[in-house]
Amino acid sequence: MLVSFKISLLNNSFLQVIMTNLNLKSFHAAFIRLLVLTAFYEISTGALDVSFQSDCRKNYKGDQDCYFMVQDHWDFLKFRKWLDNLNFVRDVSLRIACAEGGSLYIPWPMRARNLKKLEIKDCLLKGYFDENNVKSKYPDTLEVRNIANSAIEISLFEWFNMIKDMQPTKSYTCGQESLVKSIERNNTYRFVNTPKLPGRELFDVLSQIGDSFRDKVRTQPFDCHYKRLIYLENSDNPSLGKHFMEDLTLHSNFPRLKALNLSFNRLSQLPLELKKWYISFPKLEYLNLSNNDLDTFSFTDPKRFGRNKGLHVNLRNNNIRFPPRDFYRYPHRSVPISVDLRENPIR
Repeated sequence: MLVSFKISLLNNSFLQVIMTNLNLKSFHAAFIRLLVLTAFYEISTGALDVSFQSDCRKNYKGDQDCYFMVQDHWDFLKFRKWLDNLNFVRDVSLRIACAEGGSLYIPWPMRARNLKKLEIKDCLLKGYFDENNVKSKYPDTLEVRNIANSAIEISLFEWFNMIKDMQPTKSYTCGQESLVKSIERNNTYRFVNTPKLPGRELFDVLSQIGDSFRDKVRTQPFDCHYKRLIYLENSDNPSLGKHFMEDLTLHSNFPRLKALNLSFNRLSQLPLELKKWYISFPKLEYLNLSNNDLDTFSFTDPKRFGRNKGLHVNLRNNNIRFPPRDFYRYPHRSVPISVDLRENPIR
């Protein structure tokens, strides 16, 4: 941490007054005061925030590896400002874990300067929709996003107002199309500022807002292209709606996705988009549907489909009693399919 005597940051007339009134005995004290003033200036601009500096390690290439254990509250925007004011930074890795009661202010789509890896664990995420009308100055850089055991706080009134005035943009709706690996595991939503309604009526209100949001997204005039995404996981998520696969694939392309993990989601029916997996995921090699509530399954034969590698489907620990009638043909299809049916009540 070098302050480097940034005298140019201060007004020249202020310097002249100091120098003309100093004697040799007071020069040292004035000089120290000047350094302190300069440091305060850098802190105010975010260039010398010791709360971030002390938890980040920089290697010889200039990569920053940052880890924060949050006891109370942590602000992603302040961290982003700190990154902006660094003279030089290459790849940034940010890992955040929260103690009980810890929260994190981090608006979607979580962009920051050269941020390549983001891991969040055990946190309450606030301000999720706060940048929905903000044009981001940051390009897509994120390659790995891993959010686990966390809750997203949503104000019902803010959500409703956002949807009402929403004009979908590619930058916000698609998020970061640079992703290579995306993991969402055991995450939930926490609604605040909700009207005082009986449980069923509140559920109906949430459903209506959710349907309005889906209608806006379904008519968006652009597609999201996740050209680099190889691994996608949304597991242990009790909040998945019945249209989640349609929402995922309708305006999105996954030309290189190799692994899709939808385990522990209480799925009771196999979505059409998975039955015809080759339409949305032409390179898929591994599909994890284990630990759901499926009692049947069936995958369509793509027939003249140009690829050599097969598809492995993990269906362990479901409620499947009878495999499909053409199951014996699965290994002999144009794309061979192997299925793990262990821990099912097969007859």
